[in-house]
Amino acid sequence: MRAMDVVFRRADNRDCPVVQQIVDRALRDYGLFVVLEVGDRDLTDLEQHYHARGGGFEVIELGGAPVGVVGWRAGAPGVFELKKLYLLAAARGHGIGRRAVERVIAAARAAGAHAIVLETATRLTEAVALYRRMGFQPVCGAAAGAFATLTDQCDAAFRLELA
Repeated sequence: MRAMDVVFRRADNRDCPVVQQIVDRALRDYGLFVVLEVGDRDLTDLEQHYHARGGGFEVIELGGAPVGVVGWRAGAPGVFELKKLYLLAAARGHGIGRRAVERVIAAARAAGAHAIVLETATRLTEAVALYRRMGFQPVCGAAAGAFATLTDQCDAAFRLELA
């Protein structure tokens, strides 16, 4: 796998079916699943939930095939939310997740944000390890912003202070 073969492509609502499939396949590897009616309804209108809210949503392609997604948006003043980062099993462990998080960090800095928050499931062990390696710290309450109230599927919140 070569780094130049990885493409981050801006998604629009025509991508919703493939995005939902990627997220669901990635979650099922860990015994979880997409819940479009509740926690994943943002995947039914990417343009409204991401692009119109000062963020972005990208399909990650490898050799032209979709292998992942990354989505972020503005949250509380000065805070960005990393809402979605999912990779299919074959794309994990190759630095693609790190590149995706670096893109979100760059977008947050460019927008003048001072922090990024995210929620995840502790059973997504590779993701949790990546976030910790990149300096994200576990948080709860007000420091977690919109993720102060967690769910059964997303049981941990993290925050990265941007220097």
